[in-house]
Amino acid sequence: MSWIHRKAIAVVAIGAGVATILGATLGIALAKHTSTVGGVCSNGSAGCNIHYVGTIKPTAVSPATFTQCLPAADWIGIYIWDGPNQKWLHYFNTRPGNPGNYPEYLNNTAVGGISTIPGFSGVVLVMRPGAPNQQVTLLDAPGETCN
Repeated sequence: MSWIHRKAIAVVAIGAGVATILGATLGIALAKHTSTVGGVCSNGSAGCNIHYVGTIKPTAVSPATFTQCLPAADWIGIYIWDGPNQKWLHYFNTRPGNPGNYPEYLNNTAVGGISTIPGFSGVVLVMRPGAPNQQVTLLDAPGETCN
């Protein structure tokens, strides 16, 4: 086999590998976003309540929309990492029945609250310790529904 043929085969193989990775990444980014979350450890004790629930789709979404399908009594807050400013930003559950009875002013952007989750942000979800482990839908794109 000549040097040119080997080089052509290597280029085709690399191109196929990149296409596979990009295709898999896009498939993950465009699939409906569900995650198993809860506040119970695998041994049954309460306290395993912090979950990295993944990266949202390319468009920004409000925290209220993102968490709309979560039971109000089971989740405490969400966090995203603000890379350019090197700090965590948050959004706390202030809906009626929230586990900490958190007031709305905690979500003020002046104190680190977020009004939108930028596209491609990684989101950490904090559940109430003892909340049942459950599969939930997280709305990370316009037009999605809980079902």
